[in-house]
Amino acid sequence: MDRLDLERATTAHASPEASTLANLNYRKPAMNPKLLFWCWALANMALVLGLALRGWRAIRANRIDDHRRAMTWAGFWVAAFLVAYVVKRILLGGENLGAWSAAARMNLHIHESFVAGMLLVGGFAGVLGRSLARTRRVTRDANDPPAALTLISRHRIAGRIALVCALFGFLTACGVLGGMLTRV
Repeated sequence: MDRLDLERATTAHASPEASTLANLNYRKPAMNPKLLFWCWALANMALVLGLALRGWRAIRANRIDDHRRAMTWAGFWVAAFLVAYVVKRILLGGENLGAWSAAARMNLHIHESFVAGMLLVGGFAGVLGRSLARTRRVTRDANDPPAALTLISRHRIAGRIALVCALFGFLTACGVLGGMLTRV
């Protein structure tokens, strides 16, 4: 029985089943374009996190090419999200945060903080990684300059911070999307 059937049943000769469903304030769930976008965004964040974890495992095993490939793809998917988000804002507009509870808004702001940290520190790690790419640590060519230990250390620390931000960004994104699904 759908919403139209319920309306018909409550206006003329309502059956007991229809009255019961109508009294429960039956609502048919709706998937709207904004919600569909945020479902994709969560899947994208999971992909970014998975690639970052893969890159972290690769570098721990001294597989530098695999590390670079995983991190490059993670960066690509982050950029894809940013472009898609701008398009979403232009075409669909922003979210109505007035309908959100204070706790949901706080979770959103925490999520956005982790994502900002991931973007800034991850971008810094990427810049440092490009500098490392020209050293003999990566090229394995004795004619190339050695990698400065401070450069390696900064890249490692920035990468770890970005990975932690991605992890907590994903976890808080699950809460944000869960809240959106309950408000449909």
